[in-house]
Amino acid sequence: MAQRDVLEFTDPCRGDGFVRPHAVLREADVMWTRRVWRQIDLRDERNAPFARPGGTRQPCRNLMSVIRHGLKDEGGITAYDPGPDGEDDVFRARMSGTALSAVLAGIDTLGPDAVGRFMIKEDWLFDRSWSVMEARIIGLAPMIEVRGEFGELRGFRPLFWLYYPECRQLFSWWNATVGADGARVTYEALLDGRHFAGEIVKVSNAHDRGIDGSSTGLDALLESEAIRKRLVDMGFDLWHY
Repeated sequence: MAQRDVLEFTDPCRGDGFVRPHAVLREADVMWTRRVWRQIDLRDERNAPFARPGGTRQPCRNLMSVIRHGLKDEGGITAYDPGPDGEDDVFRARMSGTALSAVLAGIDTLGPDAVGRFMIKEDWLFDRSWSVMEARIIGLAPMIEVRGEFGELRGFRPLFWLYYPECRQLFSWWNATVGADGARVTYEALLDGRHFAGEIVKVSNAHDRGIDGSSTGLDALLESEAIRKRLVDMGFDLWHY
C-alpha cells in the first residue's frame, strides 16, 4: 500500500472517496419535474456539520474550506460567475483565476464565518419506471451577507456557483460528521442523502419569481413550507396515478 493511501486511511478527516452512482434516467420515464432553489442556513444546528464538522479527534475542514481546497489546490472543480446581479445560476461563464482569487481573499478579510449560507439548486422529478419522487442537486453556491449603507442586512448573494455533479468526488473525500452507528459520513453522503435543513426560496415558474418577491418574514417561511408539502404530496399523487 502506498504511503499516501496509508495516510488517508488513518486520517479521521479523510473520507472513503465512494460516490454512489445515480440511477440512469430516461427522458421518457420522467413524468413530472420542478426546479427548486433552497437556502441552507449554517446557523441552524441541523446544518452544523457543514460549518463545524465534528466527531473526529482533530479539527476537519468545513464545507467552504473543502470547496476552497478543490478550487485552488486540487483544481478538480470549477467556479462559475453568478453575474453582476448574482442571479446567473446556469453555469454560463467560468470565473477567471484573478476574479476567483479576489473572491477568496475577500472571504479571508471578512473572517471564518463569512459564508453563512449555501444556495442549492435542485430538480425534483417523478420517475414512473420506478414510481418514485427523487430530488437531485444540480448546483451549489456559497453566500455572504449584503449590508446597506448603515450596516442593515439586505439579504445574501452567491459568491460563485459550482456544478454539483462535478463536486461529488471531491466531497466524498472529506468527512463532515459521525453517523448514529459510529461510521464517518462525508459531505457527499450528507448532501446526496439530503441530511440538511433548507428553506425553499424559489420554484420554477412562468414569471421567474422567488418567494421573497411577494412574501417576507413569517409569510415567506409559511409559503416555503407549503411548497415543500406540495412537492411531497405531488409524489404521492403521481405514485397512485
